[in-house]
Amino acid sequence: MPWILGGCGCLTLLAIILTIVGIAVYRAKQRVVEFKEDYKSALKSVDQKPLTGPSIVPRVSVTPTSRVETIAPKTGWNSYVNVKENLPSGLQPNFVAFSFNYPKSFNLQPQSDVNFVKVEKYAAAGKGNTAENFAVGYAWFNPPDADSDELYNKLLDDLGQQLSGGFHNYKELRRIPETVDGVRSRAALFQADFNDAAKTMIWGKTIVVHPPGKKNGVTILILGTSLSRDVKGADELGVKGETADILRSFKFL
Repeated sequence: MPWILGGCGCLTLLAIILTIVGIAVYRAKQRVVEFKEDYKSALKSVDQKPLTGPSIVPRVSVTPTSRVETIAPKTGWNSYVNVKENLPSGLQPNFVAFSFNYPKSFNLQPQSDVNFVKVEKYAAAGKGNTAENFAVGYAWFNPPDADSDELYNKLLDDLGQQLSGGFHNYKELRRIPETVDGVRSRAALFQADFNDAAKTMIWGKTIVVHPPGKKNGVTILILGTSLSRDVKGADELGVKGETADILRSFKFL
């Protein structure tokens, strides 16, 4: 009899343990679901409105040239060319002719109504979990004088306010000079995180650039997360790895 009672006690204890484990697994799954929802919500908020600066009439009004000169992509890479006719009607007045190459590890995203293009690399967990992305929007502003960063800084201020509303714990780190296709520009480095227990990090680089003689300029947003195997901080975006090669291939047409 004592043996039977002891066995029953063990079975009861085992049932309790299994119940606790079941609850823990359920809660863990819920946290994963909530994390993915927060993750998608944070990145989606960036796509819901254009990353543009002040609507300032440019000093120079020139119709973008139709010539197309692109750098041949590396083996296994794709090429994106911004074509006015392929854009939504609302974006066509803000058209800027450009091209860039991107590896097949990045996926071309569906056309947005507010930004020209975005290519995205998924983390090992699969689609919906961003490791890195590279997006290009438009910017209306007078090209700054060669020795003045005031207008670029004003534009970066405005872009920072937009981004801070979409990312948890957004913090600008610093601003640095940048050159895109030989054109002097300026960039802001920032960090944020997903509001999850693991504090998954987001690192970003926002570049604003106005090519001489063009009607409009562009805003380039490069993002990396701690889900990426390659990106370890904002300093590496557009400097190391595949985003560096993408940025180097960027050409105004």
